Amino acid sequence: MELWKRLVLFAAIPVFFCCMAQAQVSLIPQPNAVTVGDGVFTLTSETIIRVDAEAVALGYVLADRLTPATGWRFRIETNSREGRNEIVLTLDPELKDAGTEGYRLTVTPAAIFITAADKPGLFYGIQTLLQLLPPEIFREAEVTGIPWAVPCVKIVDRPRFRWRGMHLDVCRHFMPKAFIKKYIDLLALHKFNTFHWHLTEDQGWRIEIKQYPRLTEVGAWRKETQVGHAGKGPRQFDGKRHGGFYTQDDIREIVAYARDRFIKVVPEIEMPGHSQAAIAAYPELGVTGEPVDVMTY
Repeated sequence: MELWKRLVLFAAIPVFFCCMAQAQVSLIPQPNAVTVGDGVFTLTSETIIRVDAEAVALGYVLADRLTPATGWRFRIETNSREGRNEIVLTLDPELKDAGTEGYRLTVTPAAIFITAADKPGLFYGIQTLLQLLPPEIFREAEVTGIPWAVPCVKIVDRPRFRWRGMHLDVCRHFMPKAFIKKYIDLLALHKFNTFHWHLTEDQGWRIEIKQYPRLTEVGAWRKETQVGHAGKGPRQFDGKRHGGFYTQDDIREIVAYARDRFIKVVPEIEMPGHSQAAIAAYPELGVTGEPVDVMTY
């Protein structure tokens, strides 16, 4: 074998084994640093979640996520004793260099330790732990016959970007409140911290404004919706009335739900463009003052 080929081969060996070690844990987003060890921690009905006094609420967040699939109700303890088969959540100001969203997660056969300088970091450490468990942990009913094993790893992580957002357009296609909450759960699982909520468009106005009730009485509904792409022949429509809106109480509930998951809601209210739904409700807002329909395409 030629010398250059040998050099390339030997250079590739450590990269190969590094990739193999990384492949043992599948995490999105990929943490800054992952070291895979030997063995596993196994979650059982006797596992204790041990927390700082300031992290009790996050202890219950973790317990609530683990309970449906495992069928176990986990004890939350706040004393400092460390034993076996426990998950320890700790706020440590010494980790301030990792920022408010950084965390350190260590899994040994005896215990799991999640440490962060602030609550957002602790929350993101919990999301990583959930991804390390078998995927059945995300089921909403009890799953039997699953060894709830977590590989022994050491993870040090912090976000690269301050703004990590996803957008959802509920104007062209209205999504119910339950869907919005599920969407927020998925954002949290993948450590997004911003929910860009597109609430007004030509095709629908989705937020209740009590001073202007016609925005939702009229602007939240269109008579039909275009089917397919406009560039492929004449426009076709489904002939089905479509719409819906969120009450102010719905909005408050969703904002609080997101805040509990360390997600900021950024509402998008479009003006003066893309506002035909608002003009359909109040024609005097338009340039001509003439009545128009909520746009269907």
